[in-house]
This record gives sequence, C-alpha cells and structure tokens, in this order.
Amino acid sequence: MASVVDICNIGLSHIGAEGQVASIDPPDGSVEAGLCARFYPLARKELLDDQSWSFAKRRAVLAEVANTSTVWAYAYALPSNILSALRVLRLKYINDASLLWPAGSYLTYSFDWQAVDELFTERGSALFEIEGDVLRTNEPEATLLYTVDVTDTTKFSPKFVSALGMLVAGYLAGPIIKGTDGASIGAKWRQAAYDMSASAAASDANSSNEMATHVAEHVRARS
Repeated sequence: MASVVDICNIGLSHIGAEGQVASIDPPDGSVEAGLCARFYPLARKELLDDQSWSFAKRRAVLAEVANTSTVWAYAYALPSNILSALRVLRLKYINDASLLWPAGSYLTYSFDWQAVDELFTERGSALFEIEGDVLRTNEPEATLLYTVDVTDTTKFSPKFVSALGMLVAGYLAGPIIKGTDGASIGAKWRQAAYDMSASAAASDANSSNEMATHVAEHVRARS
C-alpha cells in the first residue's frame, strides 16, 4: 500500500516537480518536503470530508445531553473523533410506529415502498442540525453514522490514494510552479481529484447493502 511519502511523491510527479521527498514527518529539509508537510494533512481531511468513504465510516450511539432547543426533541454530544456527520440512522420500529401493514396491502394500496424502505433501514436519515459539539434531532436513542480522519494509509482504498495524490498536486502546484501556470495546473488537478472522488463514491455506493442491526434499548429490555 502507498505510504504518506508515496502519495506526496505522486502529487509532485503530477505537476512535473524535479524533487522527490524522503520524509515529511519530520520534513527531510527540502522545500518540497516542507510544502508536503503543510498541505498533505489538509488534502487528506478535505478528501475524506468530500465523500462517505467506507474505510472512514464509523457509527456511535450518541449520549444525550441537556436540550435547550424548542425546535428539536433531543440533543446529543458529538463523538470526539468526528470529522463530518453523514446521517442520523432512522431506526424506527414498525410495531412502535403502529404501522402493521394489513396482509396483502401492498397489492391493494399504492404505497411509496422506497420511502418505507428508507424509513426502516439505514439508507434514510432523520433530520438533524449541528451547533458546536451538539447534534439536535427528533430521533430518540440516536445513532450517528459519521466520518473520521483516518491517518493510516494502509486503510485507504486504491481510488482514494489516486484522488489524494491528485489533490496534493493541486495544493503543491501554486507554490512550486508559481504564477498563472501554477494556478491553472493546480485547478486542473483539484478538479481531477474531485472527479475521481465522485467516481469512487458511486462505485462504493453500488457495492453497499447496509441493513439495520441496532436494537433500541426498550426492545432489548423486553428480552
């Protein structure tokens, strides 16, 4: 798997830089290493935040905190390692919602079954908002699916490595090439990175089939 140094050197190669780096933590003393040490962490976090990468997804049952809102029913503390929130899982239960479908009703009524499916699986999301380190929602016993900042490059997918090398190139082009050429080349590689990121996300979504596994506390208490 590619290392941090490998990814930085990929970025340098994209913009035709003559120098390569041997270390960025600490920097090896070269100008390129100093720039990579500055921009690589920014590029990594930016790309992780751009899509819901499978290797960076985590979930947590949120801890409820004092709720000062008159709009939202519940307030929760965000996980300490969160980079970005993806969705609050809508893990409703048919019995609790009094939605016991009559036998054969799917044949006689034109329900929006995709909406029903999203309501009772993890593909849908409850409405929420984040203020500071507090998440507010109307979902009880909220479980949050979110992205973390993954620094271990052995966890990166191949397309993430490719996209990250391109985004690093986008950051490095300006200070290394300079002028309008540097800005133009940097913009080209940033666009290429986001095109690759979007392609990877689409592929990732097509291979995902997450189903609800969480059991509410009051349901567990019955058993």
